[in-house]
Amino acid sequence: MSTPTLAARIGQAWRFEREGKTQAAIAEFERILEEAPDDTDALYGMALAQRAAGHRDAAIEHFQKALQHIEAAMAARPRGDGHHERNTPEDDRRMMLARMIRQRLAELKA
Repeated sequence: MSTPTLAARIGQAWRFEREGKTQAAIAEFERILEEAPDDTDALYGMALAQRAAGHRDAAIEHFQKALQHIEAAMAARPRGDGHHERNTPEDDRRMMLARMIRQRLAELKA
């Protein structure tokens, strides 16, 4: 029997959250983050699950960690011709995720 990939495990945690099994989602995200503490998708998922569970401070902490990782990845991205332009699908994904995280942080801190 093969071990599920990280992506499959993150998918399972998201399914738990979608099905309203917030505590199961949190537990799975915790296990994932023990092995991959810098995984942005797991950090973001954990933050959403923590928010759904009413754990405001924990949600803020995970949103901030996810945002730090995204910003570091974008800063490390080679810029080619010297411009700050980013135009790959992964760049777009990071920028959109960063925007969503900033919105969630603003909501939680309001």
